Amino acid sequence: MSAPAIVALFLLAAPAPEGGVTAAAAVPPPSGPEASPSARPAHRGVGEVAYVTAERAYLDAGSDDGLASGAEVTLRRHGEPSGSCRIEAIAPHHAVCVGARARPGDTFALPAPPAEPPPPTVLPPPPPEDVMARRRAVLESAPLALVTFQAPPKEEPLAMPRTRAIDLSVTHQTWDASPGGASSKESLDLLARGVPLTSWLFLDLDARLEHWTSRQNPRFRPSDKTQVYLWQAQLTALPSDAMSISAGRVLPWGIPGATVFDGGMVGWHSRWGEARVETGVFGGVVPQPDTLKPTTQRDTGGGYWIIDRQLPGGLFRTEGRLAAVRSPELGTRGEASLTGRYFARALDLSAEANLGAGGKVHSGVLDSARVDATFRPASRLTVGGSYRYDGLGWPQTFDPPAFPGKTREADGFLGYEVVRWLRLGATAGFSDDVSSGAGRRFFGPELIMPAVLGRWGTLSAGYLEEKGWIAGRSAYGQWVATPWRPLWFLARASWSHEETQGPYEDEGSVTLAARAELTSFLALRLSLSARTVLDASSGAGSRPAAYSGFATLQAAY
Repeated sequence: MSAPAIVALFLLAAPAPEGGVTAAAAVPPPSGPEASPSARPAHRGVGEVAYVTAERAYLDAGSDDGLASGAEVTLRRHGEPSGSCRIEAIAPHHAVCVGARARPGDTFALPAPPAEPPPPTVLPPPPPEDVMARRRAVLESAPLALVTFQAPPKEEPLAMPRTRAIDLSVTHQTWDASPGGASSKESLDLLARGVPLTSWLFLDLDARLEHWTSRQNPRFRPSDKTQVYLWQAQLTALPSDAMSISAGRVLPWGIPGATVFDGGMVGWHSRWGEARVETGVFGGVVPQPDTLKPTTQRDTGGGYWIIDRQLPGGLFRTEGRLAAVRSPELGTRGEASLTGRYFARALDLSAEANLGAGGKVHSGVLDSARVDATFRPASRLTVGGSYRYDGLGWPQTFDPPAFPGKTREADGFLGYEVVRWLRLGATAGFSDDVSSGAGRRFFGPELIMPAVLGRWGTLSAGYLEEKGWIAGRSAYGQWVATPWRPLWFLARASWSHEETQGPYEDEGSVTLAARAELTSFLALRLSLSARTVLDASSGAGSRPAAYSGFATLQAAY
């Protein structure tokens, strides 16, 4: 499966600081091994979101776990409610859910198994033959009643269901690094998904307004104290179940390799046997990558397809794109993207390839590729890995560059649930920069104790050894608790030792975070992180330190 799904398997509650270790969390075990016909498998109790796309969540439970098509599922994140979604497609051990902005690792309660059936009732012997004859005569002489025909329910629409949600967040951020100085900014984020304007017209909006109240040594857009980013401002019309038309600033979630563009997109929805199929065309001008301002220097256009099919053993989804793209950095080139994902009880597998031809920059034929797999050979054991290749060097002019050059990366993980309150994990991998020849290797164990303190906490710890052009080691300890239903707390301490780069060898950091559900639609999030040098001998006795913090008030409708 993809990287977000791997993170869901091994991140407990919050992402680790960059360069540190992450906590491994094995997938909750499925029901026990095949039992005899008279034995009932153990009830799992809790399911998990294995993978997400922009509009769907893929669950690791299905009809055999008590879920049903059309049922509402309440998702929880870090022990707190995070929304609900509706089962769109279901298999014996997997399901597709729509309607919530889920994340890998979100959990949900599975329906309780039905009560054991009562013992069979022994029926009395049939009545004598003369009694049966009299009853048969009464039935034969009874009049026949008129039965009114009722049409079957309307078939499920071919178009994908739309998620309706509005999120509004106000955030204050501040940070300070010595030497350097303090910076702070306020931001307003607005996210709208599938807001109905009429019965057939919907609005999608994704935007941010930032204002810097203080700013030290800026590198990105240094002269702009107020910045506006508009990722999506899209109107979608559904003239029928078989067609969708979008226009505006389009964010094409379902088209692999596509970017934001100002233009239009038309999709046709149909069924091909048991599969749900969407095909379409798109085209428009692409905004400036760093500011998202409209421009005519970049454009794109082409066609796409999306196919969802429920197989006997799991769920399969494939997406594709054929397009022509023009930009000042790469010139005019043809591009093709193809993805495939398969979700089954014991195996999750995904692959993606992006191809390119023409233009000013060449990478052969393969621009990038990745393969992800997660295998569950036993109820308590999970193993997996990922391989990624980037072959297209993108000569970007803004700082920091997002595409440094050709790279190869691979990682693997293993998780084993010893008992319900103890899980062991390990991770290892490498990354190589093909252009410079620099490489990095890493490996280390992880331990997690879910709910070992009851509602007062889950404990986890990990260690990572790194070799190569960045050599050293790091370790962390973490505590997560939900003492009361509306509250969630996190405390994390980490240490890192650097052997090859930088003037300082040892650094320590602490992160404290909290979330409070003030009402059913209003939440408050707080976070504070601090980092300091522990070994100042190579820094002429100085101890540089830094901190960052934010407070966010979020409203969801």
